[in-house]
Amino acid sequence: MDPSDLRALATDAVLLTGRGVVLLERDHPPHEGEWVLPGGMVERGERARTACAREVREEVGLDVRPVSFVGLYDAPGRDSRGNVSAAYLCVPTGDDEPVAREEARRVDTFDPDDPPAMGFDHATILADTVDAR
Repeated sequence: MDPSDLRALATDAVLLTGRGVVLLERDHPPHEGEWVLPGGMVERGERARTACAREVREEVGLDVRPVSFVGLYDAPGRDSRGNVSAAYLCVPTGDDEPVAREEARRVDTFDPDDPPAMGFDHATILADTVDAR
C-alpha cells in the first residue's frame, strides 16, 4: 500500500440541544467561513468517542456525551485533506450555552430540518442523523 493512500481519522458531532443543532462557522481553511459540525482529529491513543467530546469542548465550550454512532464518512473528496470521519449524535451534559472558541468565528443553533449550507459533507451527516430519529 502506498503511504499516500492512508487517511487520518477525524470525528464530527451532531450536537442537538433544545434550540436545535449546534454549528460553527470555520475560521480557517478548508471551508473557511462555512458552517460545519463541531469536530476534529482523533489523537494517537484516543478513542473516536472521546475525541468527539473533546473537540466539542474545544470548539464550542460544551461538555457532551456521545449517545450513538451515526456512521463512518469516507467518500473520496469529502475532505480535501483526505480525512475519514466517525460521526456521533451527542447531547450536552449541562445547561451551558455554546460559545465560539478554537477554530470558530461564531457558533449558533439551527433547525436540524432546515440548516444553512454546510461545508465538507456535514449536510449529509446531519440528514442521516435526522432521518434516523
